[in-house]
Amino acid sequence: MYVQVTGEKKNQRVLVMGEPLSSCQQDEYYLLPGRVVGALKPEDLPVGIAFKLQGALPSGYGFYREDSVVFRRKNDACALWIEVTSTYVISEWDGLFSLDETVLARKAVIEQHQQLEFVLYEKNEQMVRLRYGFMWASDEATDLESALEAICDTVFEVEARGNARLWPGYDNCFDEY
Repeated sequence: MYVQVTGEKKNQRVLVMGEPLSSCQQDEYYLLPGRVVGALKPEDLPVGIAFKLQGALPSGYGFYREDSVVFRRKNDACALWIEVTSTYVISEWDGLFSLDETVLARKAVIEQHQQLEFVLYEKNEQMVRLRYGFMWASDEATDLESALEAICDTVFEVEARGNARLWPGYDNCFDEY
């Protein structure tokens, strides 16, 4: 078995190919190194334990630095529940359009997408946070790297479609899912 869980909930350890994973106690997930992902399948992940990709995948794919993407199996199926939290620091924003316009356009994309579940939009003086979730599943047997690449594509698509809404002459035909 590639992934082993030892101990009780409070003293739990997760090992991947014998290597213990670091955990983030505050958010309750384990950091899964990108270099080991290629050897795993979604069904190798223990049910109910959350993971976050650490670094890039062997293919070079990865998530944007402002995106925290946590994934877990919710049941015995090999489907993964994905939670994406995009946090934008207002003082660091360097986009073409205002941060408010950008995040609200992405929020609209999430609300219109049938497979995405809108969870949270939050703003204060320092940052703007957008959070959503979705289920990833495949009818084909696949490895975890391919699954995470598909998840990356979904996250990138949300941002690209949101950004497209901000350009003059935007046509709503791009919102068809």
